[in-house]
Amino acid sequence: MPAFPRPLPCLPAPGFTLIELAIVVAIIAILCRVATPGLSRTAATRALVAQSSEFMSALRFARSEAVKRGMPVTVCASAPGGPPACQGTRATDWRSGWIVFADHARRGVMDTGDAVLRVQPPLQRSGGVAGTRGSISFTAAGFATDASSHYLFSPPPDAAFDAPPPLMVCVSKQGRPRVDGTGACD
Repeated sequence: MPAFPRPLPCLPAPGFTLIELAIVVAIIAILCRVATPGLSRTAATRALVAQSSEFMSALRFARSEAVKRGMPVTVCASAPGGPPACQGTRATDWRSGWIVFADHARRGVMDTGDAVLRVQPPLQRSGGVAGTRGSISFTAAGFATDASSHYLFSPPPDAAFDAPPPLMVCVSKQGRPRVDGTGACD
């Protein structure tokens, strides 16, 4: 009797079926849909914190430069576009950035002889920065020349669904900046 080879057991083809692929894609889509709002809020919160930190850094820098140089140093709201220029003392929108300069004339206005110390470019992912003043000057002793002021950093408009609360940067008469998460300066 001749020996016939034994048939091999049927093995499934490698890979997966169309139904398995559809189930995996559906699960991934559900997970992405659930995670997206949280990621949006986190990104908006990080943008707010970073922008307010940059502003506070500029205020601290201006105050320390005023003491170091023995002369007033001013931080002003930057005019949109063009070379570095201040918007004016009555400007309240700081979204276009800010300029720190040594104020030789002691007027809070940037003149041709004033040295530009630092320039902040326009803010990205910003819902706006509203300030009570268009500029803030520090004396050689480190005090703010104006009454206390505050600057409200709002979340970007694309985070409107679950937006984080705005942050307020408060500057005391003594020239000390601080962040207030409640949106009010005491």
